[in-house]
Amino acid sequence: MTEKKQSPASGELENLREILFGNQARATDDRLTILEEALQKQHRDLTDALNKQAAAQREATDAAERSLKNQLTNQANTTQANHQALEESLNQLRTDHKRLMDEMQASFTQELEILRSSLSDQIRRMQNESRQRDDDLRQELLTVSNWLDNKLTPRLNLGQMLIEIGQQLQSDNGDASSPEEE
Repeated sequence: MTEKKQSPASGELENLREILFGNQARATDDRLTILEEALQKQHRDLTDALNKQAAAQREATDAAERSLKNQLTNQANTTQANHQALEESLNQLRTDHKRLMDEMQASFTQELEILRSSLSDQIRRMQNESRQRDDDLRQELLTVSNWLDNKLTPRLNLGQMLIEIGQQLQSDNGDASSPEEE
């Protein structure tokens, strides 16, 4: 690494330049410095403005996201509450329906048992009445039969009497027809 050594002529050249262009170079350097500072200030201002705008955008986005999350949470809670209410209502309806069906079944069973008992009692009563009537009729028939056996003429006698009556009627008819022939 070799360093260039400035020659004495180059130092003079530098002095000459300084004399000729020094004020102008300093003015240009000052203007460039001012421009650079202004540019850096504008760069800082723009960066700050962009950062503020980005922060505002982030805040707005975060606020919108929080708002949407809250809305979704509220909707989910409302939906869940509605679902829970509907489920409770459905369970209550099921309970009421089951209770009503049980009551109706118990009522029908009780009425059926009462009807069955009543019909059984009526059937027994009618059977007893029928047996009693049959027994009464048998007894009456026996009584009438015995009375007829005791009070009426025996069959042979009755048959004999009918034969005699028939013969008398024939003889009466025969006697009645003879005088008409004369």
